[in-house]
Amino acid sequence: MTGRIFSIASNTFRETIRNKILYAIIAFAFFVIGMTFFLADLSVGDFARIIADIGLASIHVFGVIMAIFLGITLISNEVDRKTIYIILSKPVRRHEFIFGKAFGLSITLALTTLAMATVLFAIHMVYKLGGRPEPGIFVASIGIYMELILLTCLATFFSTFTTPVLSGIFTISLFVLGHLTGYFHSIAGQSKVAAVKWGGRALFYLLPNLEVFNWKNDVAYEQLPSASIFGLAVGYLFCYAACILAFSCFLFARKDFK
Repeated sequence: MTGRIFSIASNTFRETIRNKILYAIIAFAFFVIGMTFFLADLSVGDFARIIADIGLASIHVFGVIMAIFLGITLISNEVDRKTIYIILSKPVRRHEFIFGKAFGLSITLALTTLAMATVLFAIHMVYKLGGRPEPGIFVASIGIYMELILLTCLATFFSTFTTPVLSGIFTISLFVLGHLTGYFHSIAGQSKVAAVKWGGRALFYLLPNLEVFNWKNDVAYEQLPSASIFGLAVGYLFCYAACILAFSCFLFARKDFK
């Protein structure tokens, strides 16, 4: 089973890495990250912190664009090209196909995130003229990457039962709401209305809490997340992504391609 998953993941990686739109997004991301060097000169304050702050925000935004754009087409491309029939006619189970696709895209996102983080790290070092390096850029990028994995799982989930356009809308909506779950929890704690209290708590626990992976502000102020925070993020990603992929496998197994 593991061999078949890795085989699908390898094919998915090769397909996504050849996508011309992916390179266009990466090129624009490099351009925006490079512009942080000049934007810092036009700003007032700690220039190195501004570079890290804007650069990490750029990695986050362009990473989300890549994860959602590629994630919503993982299954639809195979269906449109009719290759899904060839794949499923082989000794490949449908859950292996889902896991392989998600894993393959995760590898692509790992490379693109690393590339963007390396460019930002180099710019940050050049601006500080050989001063103390900022490893926190890579730490924050790991948090961004974990969020991208979760978004990939969500995009895969929606693509199992709806169109790429709707999958994109749903995934973007959860991306926005995922960074607002703290507000839902706060409202639930302050409200005296039972419906609002329980509804806020339900949204807090059901929606993905993407703020768990948000370490950009800490790194901008040269503060690294503790080991406990990192462990919590890894555990949360594993549990939530496993549940989403399990639902994806369930829906994909019931999908009729005839």
